[in-house]
Amino acid sequence: MKKVNVPVDWVENLDPVQPGLYFVASRYKTGFGSYDYLNWDGENWLKADSIKVVGWVSLGDFLGLIDAGWPASDDSDKELEESSNKNKEKFKGDEGGFFEVK
Repeated sequence: MKKVNVPVDWVENLDPVQPGLYFVASRYKTGFGSYDYLNWDGENWLKADSIKVVGWVSLGDFLGLIDAGWPASDDSDKELEESSNKNKEKFKGDEGGFFEVK
């Protein structure tokens, strides 16, 4: 796998507004830093006291920067396409939406 530079617009010195899971840059007391995923409960990061969050971005924004494709061994896409084609008449007017076939 080739390493790719993903430019992230880090939010710094501000807390998130919404609770949820975020992609974060963390600094440890040892001086080392790392990337991680952390939950924000609306008031605090759910983390150890020794970790300082120095930047964050919403997980949705972060994942929007990545085009990872999909594992080739997953046949569900083929099954969904076959099912969709087979049941097209049942869902006229719903093109582009999600649907479930039982």
